[in-house]
Amino acid sequence: MRGNIDCKQFQVLGSNLQIVIDGFGSFTLIASKILLEENLGSADKSGQVKFEPASWYPLERWLNTLERIEKEFGAALLFQSGMTTPKHAVFPPTVTDIHSALQCIDVAYHMNHAVRGEVMFNPSTGQMREGIGHYQYEHVPTKREIIVRSSTPYPCDFDRGIIAAMAQRFQPNALLTHDAKKCRKHGGETCAYRVTWMA
Repeated sequence: MRGNIDCKQFQVLGSNLQIVIDGFGSFTLIASKILLEENLGSADKSGQVKFEPASWYPLERWLNTLERIEKEFGAALLFQSGMTTPKHAVFPPTVTDIHSALQCIDVAYHMNHAVRGEVMFNPSTGQMREGIGHYQYEHVPTKREIIVRSSTPYPCDFDRGIIAAMAQRFQPNALLTHDAKKCRKHGGETCAYRVTWMA
C-alpha cells in the first residue's frame, strides 16, 4: 500500500521506463542496473535494459525503482527524472497552453496506467477508471497562478518534476513552489504545487 492505494493490480506503460534512463543522463548503466534489479525489462548484450514501450509493467516495481533512486541518489535525481516525463508519456492532442497542459496531466496519467491490463482512460468515450489517485487542477481567479494537487502513489519530487516540466513547456519562466510541511512525505494525503508565471 502507498497511501490509500493498493498498487498490486495496476500497471504502467513501458514507454515511461525511459524516464529513469533519461534522468540519469550519461550514467545509463546505473539506471539499467536498478530497473533490471526491480525486474523491469531485460538486459541486452551490453547490459543495458530493454523494454517494450507499448507493453504494461507492474506499477509496484516501478514505484520501488523510483523510491530506490530517491534513497540511493537523492531527491534531485528523482525531480530530474520527473522533468523528462513529458517526452515519453502519451498526452491528448488538446494541449496548447499552460492551462491545458496542467489540466491534462490527470488524463495523461490515466492513459499511461492500466488496471489488470486495461488502460485507465479511454479517449474515445472519455471514461476514466478510478483507483490510482489524481492530479487536480485549480486556476486561481484573476491571477497567473495554478494549484495542482496530487493524490497519486508517486514520490513528491517526481511529481514536482512532471508539473514543472509541463508548466515550463508553455511558460518558460513558470515557477513552482511546494509546501513541504503538508507533503505526503510527512503524512499528508495530498501534495499541493503552486505554479506562477509572468506575462
